[in-house]
Amino acid sequence: MLGLPQELSRKIVISTDINEQMAGEIVGHIMEINDEDYERGQALKSYQPEPIEMFINSPGGNVTDGFAIIDAMELSDTPIVTYGMGQVGSMALAIFASGDIRISTRHTRFMYHNISYGMMGHIEDHVNQMDEAELIQRMYNAVMFERTKFTEEKLADIRKQKKDFFFSPKQAIKFGVVDEIMEPSEKKFMKEADLEKIQAEEAVANIAKEIAE
Repeated sequence: MLGLPQELSRKIVISTDINEQMAGEIVGHIMEINDEDYERGQALKSYQPEPIEMFINSPGGNVTDGFAIIDAMELSDTPIVTYGMGQVGSMALAIFASGDIRISTRHTRFMYHNISYGMMGHIEDHVNQMDEAELIQRMYNAVMFERTKFTEEKLADIRKQKKDFFFSPKQAIKFGVVDEIMEPSEKKFMKEADLEKIQAEEAVANIAKEIAE
């Protein structure tokens, strides 16, 4: 209807590398939904907001942009449900783990690894980058400690191997990364005989209606 504001979509999709533009759009969207829910809550005390659904299929991306998304999720009064599908790796793993409810499809692959950094400029720049990388790594691990059952010893062992650590949804349940594994939906197809029966019943109902009139 004209004059009514269009309701904001509560679905967010992360399907590429995490970057500055994506982070800005997601942070803005989460803030807008929270503003909308606040206004509705003020107008109707019994109002219960529908959760934001975040669908993630990403190998990771820029760490600081990922933390911007996590910060927005933590500041959100509206609950956020994260769905893992395809690949959820690196910074995308931290974002997924930050959901209030974390749901995985059965074919999802999760991945944890050391945060990488570039080597550019003079040796002093390189030292600064290493210091920053270590700080970022500690921040990243802190999310894992807070939001999962990963222990410091387990993550230290993974980092010593210096390779990507992939794990399945069932392992993710064990590690406290996933709350629930989504099963395939039962698709219901109408048989031709059932369709003919429904059509016949509708025809009889229409005839009875015409007679009554």
